[in-house]
Amino acid sequence: MKFFTCFLIIGFSSAVYSSDQSWKDDDGLEVTIIKKIDDSECDIKSAGGDVVDQYYKLSDEKGEEIGSNFGKKPYTFTLGKNQVIPGMDRAMRGMCIGEIRKVIIPPKLGFAKDSNGQPLYYTVQLVNLFRANPGERWVTEEGIQIEQTHKIEPEKCKKAEQGDKIYQQYVLRLEDNTLVDSSYSRNAPFVFRLRNREVIDGMDIAMDGMCEGERRRVVIPSEYGYGAQGSPPEIPGGARLFFEIVLEKLVKRDEL
Repeated sequence: MKFFTCFLIIGFSSAVYSSDQSWKDDDGLEVTIIKKIDDSECDIKSAGGDVVDQYYKLSDEKGEEIGSNFGKKPYTFTLGKNQVIPGMDRAMRGMCIGEIRKVIIPPKLGFAKDSNGQPLYYTVQLVNLFRANPGERWVTEEGIQIEQTHKIEPEKCKKAEQGDKIYQQYVLRLEDNTLVDSSYSRNAPFVFRLRNREVIDGMDIAMDGMCEGERRRVVIPSEYGYGAQGSPPEIPGGARLFFEIVLEKLVKRDEL
């Protein structure tokens, strides 16, 4: 079950009551922490812009389970990007990894457009989170645009070079934002040897010198992608390619 919504998040409401473990906002959102993580063990708390991995259980008013992904693959979304219902977005903020909360979401902060309907009763756990560390932008001599959406500091960088084995996650879109392909849909990274002519030239160039764990936004001109012929029917001739890429794992050539 996914928490898609088109509603906007206006901001946080003032609390009707509040404590360290439980609170209720004046628009009816109720949150109770049932597994608290000690501050000494909490290095980071979730905030807007974070990518969060979530376990959830949806129950009815009597506590009977309706749906759950506990023990399965976590549901992943970005806080503050309207990817979930407003009540869920707010309820998942300020959490430590491992924390569990019970949440009651009123209809107007759920799937209803007004106050009609039933509240939603959730138990949620923050499994993990990712917070980007934006880096630099540049254009290569070939005209490939690269933006580091998450950089790795030099002292921690395991750098990709020719012949290294790359484990890459990617999302590919066209200029009009049409989704072409994504490795995430296959639940497995795309694996290739860097600068071994196993991928389009633009990707070899875009990933050269990339650090393990780094994320980049890349725009590849057609001459370094699929050229004037394209790759029908998904990619028309002359199309620029818009990639979001992650170097998930790197095996150096002398380690193969």
